[in-house]
Amino acid sequence: MQDAAQVVESTSVENEFGTVTTKRVMYYRNKGWLSGGSREDIPLQHVTSVRLDTSRSIFLGALFLIFGLVMLAAEGIFKIGGLALLFFSVIFLWGSPLVVVNTAGRDLNASKGWPWQRKNASAFVDALRTQLFSRA
Repeated sequence: MQDAAQVVESTSVENEFGTVTTKRVMYYRNKGWLSGGSREDIPLQHVTSVRLDTSRSIFLGALFLIFGLVMLAAEGIFKIGGLALLFFSVIFLWGSPLVVVNTAGRDLNASKGWPWQRKNASAFVDALRTQLFSRA
């Protein structure tokens, strides 16, 4: 009799930010560009909110841009360093998606991705919001 009352857990979305199911969210907290973060399983009833922010570093982006352009004007191996600095200046100025999940204990768990992962971050947040509002 209890088997009929149990709901089967199905997956809504699974990507580099985590997995959203009908019962819980498996989330990578403190995930950064080069760090994988730690996996945390949170029941949906403990999640109070989720948001998608954009994390930009204007100062570092402008600084890297200036030094990159100066290094590009130099001779030899400095041109490669200048290209690397220009690449990172674009990354800093473009902005990275930041997914923040808030739980009932007021734990803000942030997960940061690369700028080109913005669509996956949005899909994760939308799936989690859908699950949160569908059980209300």
